[in-house]
Amino acid sequence: MPIPQSKPPKVRSKMAFVRLREDEWAGLKQLAEHLGQTPSRLLRRLIREAVTGGPDYFDDGVLDLRRMHRELASIGRNLNQLSRAANQGAAVGGDDVRRVINAGIVQMEAVKELYRRAVTATVTRAVLPLYEEAGVTWPPGEAGQVPARAGLAE
Repeated sequence: MPIPQSKPPKVRSKMAFVRLREDEWAGLKQLAEHLGQTPSRLLRRLIREAVTGGPDYFDDGVLDLRRMHRELASIGRNLNQLSRAANQGAAVGGDDVRRVINAGIVQMEAVKELYRRAVTATVTRAVLPLYEEAGVTWPPGEAGQVPARAGLAE
């Protein structure tokens, strides 16, 4: 199954100018180089993560995305096999249906866990430090918790 094509990127029409001290610029460049990104891309990532509380994937998150894709594709394959057998006149028993549904549930739980880990890592890495620096807690929960609005509260 081919990987779905992403939407065309939105045009970046707004510019923000930030003045940095020499040591701040050196730190930004070093971090960007370490992550294999441009300073501009890194700043956009930090902004997006701080504003939305959701992950913005670099190489550190791409593996989890690929795992999620494999889990979802596996669910589709199982359903397709069951449907194909039924359409070809094979006897499809309740046990077969239950097995596929139960496997799908397990796989969806794995996808939810991968997504929860990605969001938690983003909040911990980028969002909470900004809120703590500002002296406020992440709404609506307490600092250190996954945001409830992400639908992932534990």
